Amino acid sequence: MNLGMASGPSSARARVHDDLSHLSSLGVNMVRILAASEGSQYGWQPDRMYPALMTAPGTYDMDVFDGLDWFLAQLPRYNMTAVVSLSNYWTWSGGVAQYVSWATDTKIPYPVQWDHLRQVFAGGEYQAYLDYTNRFYADPQLYNTTQMWLRDHIHRVVTRTNAYTGLEYRDDPSILAWELMNEPQIILGDYDAMFRWIDETASFIRALDARHLVTTGAESKNGQQWFSVMHRSEYISLASAHFWPLNWGLYNSTDSTLGSVDFAIQEMQKFVEGVSQWSQELDMPCVLFEYGMMRDQWGSSAGLGAYAPSAPVTHRNRFYAAVADARQATGAAD
Repeated sequence: MNLGMASGPSSARARVHDDLSHLSSLGVNMVRILAASEGSQYGWQPDRMYPALMTAPGTYDMDVFDGLDWFLAQLPRYNMTAVVSLSNYWTWSGGVAQYVSWATDTKIPYPVQWDHLRQVFAGGEYQAYLDYTNRFYADPQLYNTTQMWLRDHIHRVVTRTNAYTGLEYRDDPSILAWELMNEPQIILGDYDAMFRWIDETASFIRALDARHLVTTGAESKNGQQWFSVMHRSEYISLASAHFWPLNWGLYNSTDSTLGSVDFAIQEMQKFVEGVSQWSQELDMPCVLFEYGMMRDQWGSSAGLGAYAPSAPVTHRNRFYAAVADARQATGAAD
C-alpha cells in the first residue's frame, strides 16, 4: 500500500516490481497485504508505519489509497492474487488499539518492543496492551462505536473502484480473500463475544461481496476449541493459521545447537497436524499464512547483529525445510 504510492518517502514502486518478479520466479502466486493503517490524535507514535491510510475515523489519505490501487493493479502481471486484511491487532499499523484510543480519547499503553526509528526498547506491560486492545470487540460500551468505524472502513475498501483497473475491489479477480484482522487475539473466557465479532463482521463483508473467500486472520495457537469458535461462522470460508516459534517461547535464538530448533520443528509438526485435522472437521480449507524464524543470533550475530543481512540462516533454513515437509505431508497450503 505505502510502497505503491506515486511519491513520498514511502514510495518504492521499482522495489515492488523487483519483489513481485522475484517471488513469481520462485513459484509464489499469492501475497497477503494490509488495507488498513491508522493515525493517532496524539501525533507521532512509536514504531508505526507512516503515512497512515486513515488519519481519523472516516478521514483518509487518498494518496495512500492510490498506492493500494496501484499495487493490486500489478498483480496480474505476475499471475498473483492477494489476501487483503482489513484491520490489524498490532501497533505497527496503528491497529484496532487506535480505534479504542479514538473512542476513549486515551493513549495506547504500548507493550515493550523495539522502536526501529529511535533504536531503543520502549513501552510497558504486555498484558495492559492486550486488555486495552481487546476493548475493541469486548467492551460493550465501545462496541457500537468501534464496529461502526470498522464497518465504514470495510465498506470503503470492498466497494472502492480501483483508479488503475476501473474495477470495484469486490469484482477484482486479483483479490483471493478478505481477512477480518491480522491476528485477532482471544478474549479469555468469552467465546461468545469472540464469535459474535467474527460472525457479524464476516456477515457484513458477505453482504457487500459474495464472490470472494473470507478468512479470520487467526493464528490458531489456542487449541481446537478456540479454533472452532474463530472459524465456525457460516460466513467464514477459509481457515487461517500462523506459527512463530520464537514469539511463542518455543525457540531459543541464542542456542547454536540443534536442540532448540529441532524442538521448534517438533512443535510445528504437531501444530500443522492439529489445524489440518480441525479444519477438515469443519469441512474448510486451511492456509498457513505466516511462519518464520529470525537469523542466527549467536557469535558475531548476537543481539541486534542478528538483523544484519550478513547474519547466517542455519536454523531458519532447517526450520523452513521442515515446514515444507509438514505441509506436504498434511496437504495444508501456505
